[in-house]
Amino acid sequence: MRADWRDVQRRFYDSTADQYRENFQQVNRYFDFVTARLLAAVDPRPGQRVLELGASGGRFTVPLLERGCRVTAVDISPRSIEYLDRLLAGHPKRGELTLVVDDASALGQVPRRDFDTVMGAHILHHVQDLDGLLARSRERLRPGGRVVFLEPNPWNPQWYVQVTLHPRRSWRVESGLLRVWPGRVRRQIADAGFAAVTVATFGCFPPFVLNLLPGATGLETALERVPPLARLFTLNLFSATRP
Repeated sequence: MRADWRDVQRRFYDSTADQYRENFQQVNRYFDFVTARLLAAVDPRPGQRVLELGASGGRFTVPLLERGCRVTAVDISPRSIEYLDRLLAGHPKRGELTLVVDDASALGQVPRRDFDTVMGAHILHHVQDLDGLLARSRERLRPGGRVVFLEPNPWNPQWYVQVTLHPRRSWRVESGLLRVWPGRVRRQIADAGFAAVTVATFGCFPPFVLNLLPGATGLETALERVPPLARLFTLNLFSATRP
């Protein structure tokens, strides 16, 4: 079963890798908003060693490199890694990037080393063995290093509409959404030996609202201060520290 799940994920992302520029590299307010929140949690600094799981089209790989990080980018899809290699071939920080084809729950191609941060966006719900991913991540972190993961919030109904109706989405690929309930993931991170586990929920509006209305990001921040409402927002940002 696990091998079948990996094959489903690999085949899907191999088949869509050529669409990354169209799907993930847009410059707009929504992507800027999400990127800013994730990078604020990662707190990238020059020389910091970052292991990025599920690098996909490089949406976060590029800003990490531009902030001076030394990035090891992992993806289960060989064609995704090939796309990243082409995308960053002439980048001035290409020498600080290592590209690896690997399963994030195994990391057999990533040696144990003292990474400062292990991070990923929309990767946990694509991995069947989340406990394995967390254990392998902990093994590769230095003491005091951190994990940061951005995931869709299954409490938000927008995701079910999107996966059901979007022509490039499929429940066969996205069914892991039903395993990343924030309380459950938080407990799994703690059980994996991490400390100071937190989850922040953000993103009230769908992308088109933020893209059309410049003031919507300010309203987003205000609404986050209403906990019963914020629980239903679209994204969960998990972070924790290796003791």
